[in-house]
Amino acid sequence: MKDSDQFDKKEEQEEYVPKPEDFLFDEEETEEEVQKKKTKKMMIRLIGAAIAVILVLQGANIWFNLFSLDSRELARTSDELSQQEHIMEFKEAVVTIQGDGGKGTGFTVHPEGYILTNHHVIDNRQPLAVIFPSGEMYHAEVLQSDEELDVALLKVKGNDLPFLPLRVEDAVEHEKIFVIGNPLSQTQIVNKGEILNDEAPYQVLKISNAIFPGHSGSPVLSESGEVVGVVYARTIPSIGSQEEGHGLAIPIERVFKIIPKLYEISGR
Repeated sequence: MKDSDQFDKKEEQEEYVPKPEDFLFDEEETEEEVQKKKTKKMMIRLIGAAIAVILVLQGANIWFNLFSLDSRELARTSDELSQQEHIMEFKEAVVTIQGDGGKGTGFTVHPEGYILTNHHVIDNRQPLAVIFPSGEMYHAEVLQSDEELDVALLKVKGNDLPFLPLRVEDAVEHEKIFVIGNPLSQTQIVNKGEILNDEAPYQVLKISNAIFPGHSGSPVLSESGEVVGVVYARTIPSIGSQEEGHGLAIPIERVFKIIPKLYEISGR
């Protein structure tokens, strides 16, 4: 017998013996099992989203409560001051400026519809609508705007509109003042305070009045109703500081220098 024949016979004798793992196979998941897995994943995602929403709402609730307290206090003070006849007259000239994506405050300085406000109130927010306390609404045109000083002069087509006179002279330290504006979600809110600056001439007026979002463009008024400044911001004390925040306003004498037309408008 040849060697090759012997080899073939040996190979035939050594048949392959299957191993236990050869009988294992991947079971296909049933449709029900696939659906259960999808449902489980969805539940995990929903629980995670719910937790995130709860955390956001808790944070928002803290801010809401703070602003709610501020809003109630502002409204209470404003209601008391608004009982005075001259305050009601001042408020007639303070308007809401509504633009694309936000609102602010402004005030008329001439019966033919010249209005002062902040540059940042109207910047990239056109078209602009001006709403008076009476409910009358006008389209506003921007005549001049200065980003550095943060003031703007607008014009609406109106006649015999209520207005506030401008005072050229500097405000005086500790002078009693009023601020009328549209803070938070409210309108026509008035509060009182005083000038905090201890030296003149003023580059910025520091005032004790409470200032909030929406106050931008509000007039700072003397007790006789003359405008001595335009609100544009407030300071925020650092955490742990004993200092109190205060409002910031642009002195009206600086506005005159940037917008010379105001001399003509005010008859100065």
